[in-house]
Amino acid sequence: MSRLGRNTLQLTLASVGQKALAFLYFLLLARTVGAEQTGAYFLALSITTMFSVLTDVGLQPVLIREVAKGREDWKSIFSATLGLKLLFTIITSGLVVGFVSVMGYGWDVRSLVYLALAVMALDAVSLTMYGLLRGVQILRYESLGMFTGQFLTLIVGGVVLFTNQSLALLIVALIVGSTFNAVFSLWMVRKRFGPSVIRVRLPWSLVKPLLRIALPFALAGIFVKVYSYVDTITLSQFFGREEVGIYAVAYKMTYAFQFLPMAFVAALYPAMSELVGKDRERLSSMFDDAMRYMLLLATPIVFGIWSVAEPLILATVGAEFSASVLPLRVLVFVLLFLFLDFPIGSLLNAADRQVLKTTLMGLTMVINIVANLLLVPQFGPLGAALSACISFGFLLCSGLFFVPRFVSMRWASLLWYLVRVLFVGTLMAAVVTVASAHLHVAVSIVLGAVIYVSGLLALRVIGKQEWTRMRSLVFNR
Repeated sequence: MSRLGRNTLQLTLASVGQKALAFLYFLLLARTVGAEQTGAYFLALSITTMFSVLTDVGLQPVLIREVAKGREDWKSIFSATLGLKLLFTIITSGLVVGFVSVMGYGWDVRSLVYLALAVMALDAVSLTMYGLLRGVQILRYESLGMFTGQFLTLIVGGVVLFTNQSLALLIVALIVGSTFNAVFSLWMVRKRFGPSVIRVRLPWSLVKPLLRIALPFALAGIFVKVYSYVDTITLSQFFGREEVGIYAVAYKMTYAFQFLPMAFVAALYPAMSELVGKDRERLSSMFDDAMRYMLLLATPIVFGIWSVAEPLILATVGAEFSASVLPLRVLVFVLLFLFLDFPIGSLLNAADRQVLKTTLMGLTMVINIVANLLLVPQFGPLGAALSACISFGFLLCSGLFFVPRFVSMRWASLLWYLVRVLFVGTLMAAVVTVASAHLHVAVSIVLGAVIYVSGLLALRVIGKQEWTRMRSLVFNR
């Protein structure tokens, strides 16, 4: 296996493990502390996570790219990046403190936010260290660090949940995991490059060009963070923490699956970059295959969760979160839009249209904010879920509008494929919905998988040739 293939596999497996542990931890937390406490915890982390993009301002991808180029002054670039991140972390912490004060949150929420600032600062350190290691294509330390850090959080948090259930100590559990990652990544960088590399400098000759290059990445990151968390902030202003907790469960159960296309995109982006402007026919075929693959992957998840939403909620977090069922059944359709947008984003970035993609993300953010302000006061968590579907639906459709500039779209063929896959997904959902009233949720999920695969084979949506093409698309480096 090539180094790229090995690195991608390591990071993907670690990411899957880390996400699984994080999801398990959240379900355990929600089931133990209840909706109101879950809402306070989720709100505090949402605020710091939304602002965390300002600690980086797009410097991370710039650092990775410049180090990967083998520049002779990479140590100076790394030192300048460290200095800028330290400065921006201090500024961001002040902004967060001001934000929670202006928004009128009580001391219970503000104290959690203040603790979560430590997580934000520690993560800024580890991300910078791992960025340097990524630049020289060493990903095994990051893979080990992210999994171990999450495991430590699960252990410490589990002890807290089974003792005094203090929300502050649950944040401390996150600090433990982030501290491990920061110390471990620093140690690995010192071991690999020597202690002299860890220096903080801010030479204007480097700071100015770094910030200029990072600006598009910074804007994209800001847009993503805002439209990812503005729903939680809006809910907290119009409703209580219990409604935030209700929405948090639907949110976590939906976005827990967002990591799935990661390995796929890691292989797709460089392959597309190689073909842009050279072989339009192969690029068109690759894009068409990618859209089909994402549709095949997203459909069973979306329709499967929709059909078992109620028993899934009851089995995992309990009857107290029964109000999460309807928001979950709406919000889960966001995954269909997100998965299909991955190939579009890869294509636009490969074609050097980052500004266009960033613009579309900015418009998506504006639509999301407006939709939340209009729908959340009327419908609560359901309004937040509807807002997400509207905004991400726009992101997908607007991206598709520009795709024909770079590839030859086979609209009729793709539409016929879409109809058949969605028909199988709908059929699966109908059967599983009826069956879940009589079967355990785990058995219902297995039944749904069997129906989905059988339906695809029966309608000849997939066969040996299609499977070979999809497998080649993912694993061919």
